[in-house]
Amino acid sequence: MAEKQIAYCGVICTDCGAYIATIKNDDKLRQAQAEKWAKQYNIPVMKSSNVNCTGCSSSGVQIGHCAVCEIRKCGMEKGLKNCGYCITYPCAKLEVIFKHYPTAKKTLDGIKKRKK
Repeated sequence: MAEKQIAYCGVICTDCGAYIATIKNDDKLRQAQAEKWAKQYNIPVMKSSNVNCTGCSSSGVQIGHCAVCEIRKCGMEKGLKNCGYCITYPCAKLEVIFKHYPTAKKTLDGIKKRKK
């Protein structure tokens, strides 16, 4: 089992269906993830061929929003492992993510607490 990879925003990349499908190179898993996100985010058509990601902090991010994410961009510019290491954590950029993924906040809060 690979070490958990935590995105800048606190989502656990290694638990994501897109990450798993990419690592396993499994087109059925890609299709299932595309269908899940299309329904979850009301996207009319999401191509399974667009479901490829090797984690937020890698150069292999290829999924829509993640590839242009302001949180990711900020963290990369600051040279951070994730936002839990940022001196200004938490910031307003994270509010939307935390609404959709409350466990991301718990993850980053735990990292921040351990860094004090």
